[in-house]
Amino acid sequence: MTVGSLRWSPGDRLGERSVAVAAVLAAVAIGVAVGFGPLGAIGAGIAIAAAILLVLGRRIVPVFLGALCLLLIGYAFLGRGIAHVSVGPAYIGEIVFVLAIPALIVSLGRARITMVHVLLLLFMLWGAAQTIPYLGVYGLDAVRDAVTWGYAVFAFAVSFALSPDYLPAVVRIYRRIAFPLVISIPIIAVLAILFGDVLPKAPGSDVPIVDFKAGDASVHLAGIAAFVLLGLYGWKGWRSTIDELRLWLFWLVSFALGAALTRGGMIAASMAALSALFLRRVSRWLAPLLIALLLFTGAWLVNPRVDLGLERSISFDQIAQNVVSIFTNQGGTQTEATKEWRLAWWDKIIGYTIDGPYFWTGKGYGVNLAHQDGFADQESTLRAPHSTHFEILARSGVPGLVLWIVLQVAFAISMLVAARQARRRGAIALLAMIGWVFVYWVAALVNASFDVYIGGPQGGIWFWSLMGLGIVLCRLAGDETSSDPDLDPSPARDGGAPARSPQVV
Repeated sequence: MTVGSLRWSPGDRLGERSVAVAAVLAAVAIGVAVGFGPLGAIGAGIAIAAAILLVLGRRIVPVFLGALCLLLIGYAFLGRGIAHVSVGPAYIGEIVFVLAIPALIVSLGRARITMVHVLLLLFMLWGAAQTIPYLGVYGLDAVRDAVTWGYAVFAFAVSFALSPDYLPAVVRIYRRIAFPLVISIPIIAVLAILFGDVLPKAPGSDVPIVDFKAGDASVHLAGIAAFVLLGLYGWKGWRSTIDELRLWLFWLVSFALGAALTRGGMIAASMAALSALFLRRVSRWLAPLLIALLLFTGAWLVNPRVDLGLERSISFDQIAQNVVSIFTNQGGTQTEATKEWRLAWWDKIIGYTIDGPYFWTGKGYGVNLAHQDGFADQESTLRAPHSTHFEILARSGVPGLVLWIVLQVAFAISMLVAARQARRRGAIALLAMIGWVFVYWVAALVNASFDVYIGGPQGGIWFWSLMGLGIVLCRLAGDETSSDPDLDPSPARDGGAPARSPQVV
């Protein structure tokens, strides 16, 4: 792919090399000074990033974007299993994180700072202020917990490095993985649940290479549904109506699986309904609604039950129980016990932050909240409450939570304003992409309300990358001189399928 804005001269490379050499020397000095502690690891990361910048220069941008694309696809299919793949002591997420830093640096010259960028930086600075004092106490645990705010570097890197020239490739790649991803969800779920003990594990890890979390999968289900409903999947003949119907059939099966196993995932996948904000033609809903009605009726009549050895079976009754439990209390059920456990922990966090001594700073990044708050024994690997929002409150205090909320609200407003601008300009493709990213982002936030989703690479890197892509789309929508992204297929490659009108605007 050719990106016209990525040009450099020998003089530019010489300046970059000088900066890179200085950064390498500084990083080595830091590493020698602090040994192998957490600051040494950070120094090593800076040194590696500087060396990459020295070797590749501006070519780091397509290298980073390509590596990030492969990483996100791996996370979408294999989740935590692929996250534990490492090269030496470094996991693949951290390797791509190191690539993001020089890509961000070389893209600064063309960066356009927005209010979302400013709020992102403030959120990260406050998180750093609640992390640095604990590095000496908790070591690498503090660094690990800090990824909740640290992965926001991906939002900066994507928003600076991703030019509009790349947008057709983003849609084209997602179009190719959407159907395989929908099919893989139930297959991977069965493999991970029934055969997790015998599946191969990543080197140096006790996590099977194939792993499944219903909430994470449900976020992708919401993204896929929005992608189809907004016309990006079948854009001007890329996919036939039969292809879409087939995808919806498997989508609903995967949705039922996630809805039975987790309430948070069920709500997250349901966020696909927000696609209606960006649609005018309701005909896009007819196929999925018809298939859903048929499957719902069949499930109600037959009431199949699939027991995978978990606390919750996959059945119509379990889905109905999960729905009812969101709005009512069902004493004595496992579903209600899980909800009460969460609420009790969240109430304790409110007690020692909003109403207690940790109002301003929280308990910091590094402390094991599950152990200190008394909600897990010493043998448990759980470290944080099942909610990213409450984890931020517990670790960053009320100011950290306020910055987090303001950041998300500002991003939502910017996306909705951008959608209005794109609609007014008749930028159909841009409007569809804005709606797709918006739904994906909301689904991720919903899942993060019930899980430590953003605190892990398979969720956090996806979340912040989506925000970075959203910033790019907002910038393009606000540029009156820009053209609508060209998402048309190549007739030579796709057989010249007849064009169908996009179902947005």
